[in-house]
Amino acid sequence: MRSTGLVLGVLMFLLSGQANAQGWQEFYSPEDRFVLSFPGTPTIEETEWIDQDGQTRTARSYTAERAGNTYTLIAVDYEDAPYNLARGSYDHAAYIYRMKGEVTFDSWAASDRVDGHHLQITLPDTRRIFFAAHYSVGRLYIIEANVSARTAPPIQFQQSMIFIDKEGERIRYTETGERLIRTDDLPEALGGPDYDAPILEAGSDVYIP
Repeated sequence: MRSTGLVLGVLMFLLSGQANAQGWQEFYSPEDRFVLSFPGTPTIEETEWIDQDGQTRTARSYTAERAGNTYTLIAVDYEDAPYNLARGSYDHAAYIYRMKGEVTFDSWAASDRVDGHHLQITLPDTRRIFFAAHYSVGRLYIIEANVSARTAPPIQFQQSMIFIDKEGERIRYTETGERLIRTDDLPEALGGPDYDAPILEAGSDVYIP
């Protein structure tokens, strides 16, 4: 019953999401445990990724196109990886992408305080890549927007990323690395379940007394 409620909670979140008038829509992958806004329903393909040790890892790519621009998320399976290899996976991804062109922005980044890295790269043909990579709960997520030189930065694409755990609950952390859940994450279908995490008011970092 609890898993059913969690799924309903995720679906309710999606239905109340931020799809805008231009057709962006939130896509939920239960297999790879994420929610991300795409400009249309993404095409899903099986693919591979070479990790830091030269080993081939299974992966899935999710790709949507609009006006000659391509928006892709690659989810790489690191479930069986040693801790240090998994934690270093997003740095390795950034290293691979730096070789694609001229790096104009290069910085550590976090989404819901899940560590990662951001890059902006100008390709030899003047197109640009906006790159983000994060590791969470057995998955490396590589987010790539490949856009024309005149296209505005795809902020909606990068900033819409939501990480989901194996139970279907949204993943967020406090500044000290403690797992937290806000009231707007709670599936209403469950009527307020018990969570082994701090509970915060919606949109807030203030704990409920």
